[in-house]
Amino acid sequence: MIVPASEVSTQAFDYIITAGLVLAARLSENYAISVLVIEAGPANLDDPDLLTPAAFGTHFGKPQYDWAFQTIPQESCKGRTVPFNRGKGLGGSSAINFFQYHRPTKSDIDAFGDLGNDGWNWDLLQRYYAKSERFIQPLQKTDTMSWDLAHHGIYGPLAIAYPAAESNFEAPFQQALKNVGINLAKEPTQGTWVTPVTIDPEHRVRSYSANKYYQPNQARKNLTVVVSAHVTKVVTELDKNGSATATGVAFMSEGTVYTVQVGKEVILSAGAVMSPQILELSGIGDKAVLDAVGIETQVHLPGVGNNIQEHIFANVTCELRPETMSDFLNFDVLGDPKEYVRQQELYKTSGTGLFATCPASIAFVPLASISPASDALQKSVFDSITAAVSSQQISPGLRKQYELQLKHLKDKQPSCEFILSPRCMPGPKPPLPGKQYVTVSGLINHPFSRGSIHIASKDPLVPPYIDPKYFEHSYDLLQHIEQIKFCRRVLEQEPLKKFLTGTELLPGPELHSISSDYIRSAFSTTWHTVGSCSMLPLQDGGVVDRTLKVHKTTNIRVVDISVVPLHIGAHMQATAYAIGEIAADIIKGKVFKA
Repeated sequence: MIVPASEVSTQAFDYIITAGLVLAARLSENYAISVLVIEAGPANLDDPDLLTPAAFGTHFGKPQYDWAFQTIPQESCKGRTVPFNRGKGLGGSSAINFFQYHRPTKSDIDAFGDLGNDGWNWDLLQRYYAKSERFIQPLQKTDTMSWDLAHHGIYGPLAIAYPAAESNFEAPFQQALKNVGINLAKEPTQGTWVTPVTIDPEHRVRSYSANKYYQPNQARKNLTVVVSAHVTKVVTELDKNGSATATGVAFMSEGTVYTVQVGKEVILSAGAVMSPQILELSGIGDKAVLDAVGIETQVHLPGVGNNIQEHIFANVTCELRPETMSDFLNFDVLGDPKEYVRQQELYKTSGTGLFATCPASIAFVPLASISPASDALQKSVFDSITAAVSSQQISPGLRKQYELQLKHLKDKQPSCEFILSPRCMPGPKPPLPGKQYVTVSGLINHPFSRGSIHIASKDPLVPPYIDPKYFEHSYDLLQHIEQIKFCRRVLEQEPLKKFLTGTELLPGPELHSISSDYIRSAFSTTWHTVGSCSMLPLQDGGVVDRTLKVHKTTNIRVVDISVVPLHIGAHMQATAYAIGEIAADIIKGKVFKA
């Protein structure tokens, strides 16, 4: 249950978790242990603004839902800062994401083990992907849908389903892709498909960790939650070997600082931005970073906050012919308040209309399948990394990551993603009144650039410095240019083309060729940051070991996507849930037994 902060300050708990509801629900299945969750944001439970499917994207910038972080100015993007939204409230970013739910390829997951985490492989993850989900097959299958029940669970907490209604762009998009050599695929693999989403078709609401893991278990007497409580640090003691043991967690609530004692473990599940921030506030991190803000180093751990990798995307948006608008469901009509109310009522009464759909037409392909320049680009990145290794410009740990990425390219594994959205995506040019649009987005999924997230002040309320170092590696920029060229090509294919006026809003007809300047000015984050608390050996810049325990500590773990050491070709929520499920079984002694 949710209790006031003052109620827990005099207590001790076996496990204290920052934000992680999957882990809290699984650990509290044992009634002999006590679990405390400390959440920085409000509860937001049963909030229709979160639960309503078509409201995706409307939460950004609103403090009751969003941390509203910003990157520091990016040198490679002429000083541009990029919004870095993250969910704030019970459920974290699962409360404000865009619903897409799918798994990466086998090679992406096997890479975790290849980097020194014995036992982390596709076979392990596949069990826990299935454990988290309750896949609900559609009542009526369409030709655009393709799934394999062997890749899904049916007994888990999280409701997974196809959108209840199609926008009618799905089939034309898939045919357009087929015309350029990309075929329908069963997920998770190479090709195009309609992805399942985290929308509960029975209750017609968002399916996320707060309403599927926490609320069904909130009456447990051994599960306590404090909300609107900002963790300021993990309190530790050092032993004679210099290892840190957590004894408690300090947090602020309504201007008062509280400290709660821990008996077994402290588990950080605050995400790729806040988990490294909390570690550094606790004196666990690179001594140089901590010295710069006046924090005494408890554990010198240089990997904290480094190795961050981020998916990014840019769009091509074209105008629909007026005479074809009635053939499609298009989110652009929701800009009309009357139409918004009408569509909302339609969904409530019949489960149909715009609120029953969401962008779910997706494709994952290798660069070689979309660009004649792929061989030359692959050679250029190979040559540049070989030169960097020879001159010792990159660390041995990063070299191991790059070797796997180069193999990924050589084996023609999918590194390019494309999504069709039945709307005008936010961008440099606003939509024209009364017009409707369709957008194809190109996403980079395996970037070579590496950035960092580090504490900016000893004041815990000051956001960290977020520096993704976008396009620091030139290959990322060159690949993205090829992807946006391909987005244009897809929109020129039938049968998509016949529904369009031929007027391109973005990038726009004045931009005859896609330039690096355009990409730098128009791209956005996809909110899929990983690596800031990488699961790697200590000598390779790791922060946590294969049991997710922080190096040089005895009882502190990190359990969120910040531990992913090398980025994956997928949206992140399926993997985030699986990591939470695995961590619970690691702690219970069911995985990686000594």
